[in-house]
Amino acid sequence: MKKIFMGILIVILSSVIIYILFPKSSKPKILKTARVWRGPITAFVEETGIVKPQVGALIKVGTRATGLLTYLPYQVGDFVKKGELLALIDDREILANLNSAKATLKSLQAELQLIDATYPLQIKEQEAKVQAAKARYDYAVLNLSREEILLKQEFTTQDSVDQARKERDVKWADYQVALETLNRLKEEYKQKRHSLLAKINAQREKTKSLEVELSYTKIYAPISGYVSQVTTQQGETVVAGLSAPNLISLIDPTKLEVWLYVDETDIGTVSPGKEVLYYVDAYPDKWFHGKILTIYPEPEVKENIVYYLAIVKVSPEDARLIRPEMTVHARIITKKKQNALLIPNAALKFEKGIPVVYKVKDNKLILTKVKIGLRGENEIEILSGLKEGEKVALKFVLSP
Repeated sequence: MKKIFMGILIVILSSVIIYILFPKSSKPKILKTARVWRGPITAFVEETGIVKPQVGALIKVGTRATGLLTYLPYQVGDFVKKGELLALIDDREILANLNSAKATLKSLQAELQLIDATYPLQIKEQEAKVQAAKARYDYAVLNLSREEILLKQEFTTQDSVDQARKERDVKWADYQVALETLNRLKEEYKQKRHSLLAKINAQREKTKSLEVELSYTKIYAPISGYVSQVTTQQGETVVAGLSAPNLISLIDPTKLEVWLYVDETDIGTVSPGKEVLYYVDAYPDKWFHGKILTIYPEPEVKENIVYYLAIVKVSPEDARLIRPEMTVHARIITKKKQNALLIPNAALKFEKGIPVVYKVKDNKLILTKVKIGLRGENEIEILSGLKEGEKVALKFVLSP
């Protein structure tokens, strides 16, 4: 847009100079003309910008492990695939702790299996003893009752009754001992099993934690891309703190975007979805295509000029050539129109701020007011004042 305005300004200044240098009585000499025609026109504004990685395109790869960096063979510019091993940290201490934790877990599980195998058998055997003791006690109670009946009938002696009562008390005591032993075995089994399960769960969590720590010693590429920065060298010791130390940075070359700085005077004609043509200094003859994804509402002020940031996504195909931080020269297509009435830019003049053209008829110049519409790179749309096929002057001089 700025270039178009500059061209129009030059035309105006040229007209003024011609008017000053030559009197009104001078006869015009027409050097170049053009006919009014119909055709397509594309209006655009020109802006500049810069290529930036998209959010998520630049990944800083770190580690949560502490130790000696034993493997990091990559340099800036190397390409790595997603899932490829990037770095290794000395894992001998963690591996030893993990193996010890696994051995302890295995021992606890074996102990649990042992009590699960032995205690139920002991409990079953004791239950049989309890039943036998109960049967002997019941028999002693029955025998005592019989002796007491016989004593009343004087068929036995008091000594026999006393002996039967003593036998009952002994069997009762035996039964109580057997019952207490059974309850003790059940409680022991319950407590030991509960304790072992708690130890096993704790040891299992410890093992999992050590396995996670071990996984931190192997760093894999989270994306496919190029190495953009290496901050730690093989042989150095890394220390993990509150934040993971950065080892290497990767950039996905297919995830780029263009930041266009749109002048505040042009922002009214720019909106998301508008087509964008742009080139970079590295490829000045190649035009890339894109569309505006979004426009940030917050302005940026540079050298007292207000800009608004418009974001254009770079296609994966174009990203093979374009690199971050390249300077971008863009044309944002603001409007297109087919079958418009057109004249060349050079035909338009301004008289006291009013757009005019010099229509050519019978080799004479006729000053004609016009109403203009869209402005393209080389042509301007005429809304009124001219008809298709009419001739307008592009270049002329006044001679005496």
